[in-house]
Amino acid sequence: MSTYTQAGIALVAFDGSPSAVAALTWAAKSAPLLDLKIEVVNVWEYAESPLDVAGVGFGSAGYVGESDPQIWSEQILKEGISSVFGSSADGIKATSVEGGTVRTLVELSKGADLLIMGSRGHGKLADLILGSVSESCSAKSKCPVVIVHAPA
Repeated sequence: MSTYTQAGIALVAFDGSPSAVAALTWAAKSAPLLDLKIEVVNVWEYAESPLDVAGVGFGSAGYVGESDPQIWSEQILKEGISSVFGSSADGIKATSVEGGTVRTLVELSKGADLLIMGSRGHGKLADLILGSVSESCSAKSKCPVVIVHAPA
């Protein structure tokens, strides 16, 4: 008796950085070997201005055209997927999500079999001050995490 199992999900966090491109390239090579479908996600947030905090700003309505983070996010996904997959990008799912990066990726990892992300490598001091998204995600993710470094 044979049983068909549906392919799992390889969730690739993509921000357009060199290490994110390396992570997407790794996913392109490895996901088929692991019988995983690729979903590429970009997480973005609206930045608050001092006027928004004071209650006199425009909030998300203040963004026009390409300055809108959501439009920018969708463009980053489109260009990144095109650069790595070229004409074979048809089966690649792209998702643009508003939210905090770590919190959103951890939540999305609940539905994934593997989270793949780049490591920007700010260094020990910057990581102490700013924290590391890849470090936080690897500690909190609900699935295994692969962290890929950009080529030197």
